[in-house]
Amino acid sequence: MRRRPILWMTLFVTLGACGKGGATAPADPTSAATLRSAPTSIVAGGATLRLATELWRDFMPISPPDGKPMIAVAKVTTSNGSPVPTSVRATGIFIVLDDAVWSTSAREERPRSETAPVYEVVGRDGPKWGPGVSVDVILRITDGARVSFLRAANQAISATW
Repeated sequence: MRRRPILWMTLFVTLGACGKGGATAPADPTSAATLRSAPTSIVAGGATLRLATELWRDFMPISPPDGKPMIAVAKVTTSNGSPVPTSVRATGIFIVLDDAVWSTSAREERPRSETAPVYEVVGRDGPKWGPGVSVDVILRITDGARVSFLRAANQAISATW
């Protein structure tokens, strides 16, 4: 019976020492700085991919006085104009303004057959940033088990009046 407390004490001391001077945890892949370092083109599914965006907030008369939340449309294209490979999927959208990061799932609201050769995903209910400010938009892309991040820098948030 007396061995258990000694065993637990040894375990706690050993685990506590592991955090000192050893390997550090990897940087948060969704931090503003890490997201801003994502490339503006990647190779996935055997194609070179780039990202274009449309960002806006609705201020039409039926909207609340401070406007509706941001909508983000992310459009992935290939460098040669061919359709984006079907193995490529967007699983997350990240929008960075200064040090603030907003993230959401990427939804394919229209089938690829309608948007081809572009692969289009949408993020809704975003923050009430802008209009008239520039942000970086980053997509988390999967191609099988491989995960990559693809960035479009300095994207303007517009408004509908």
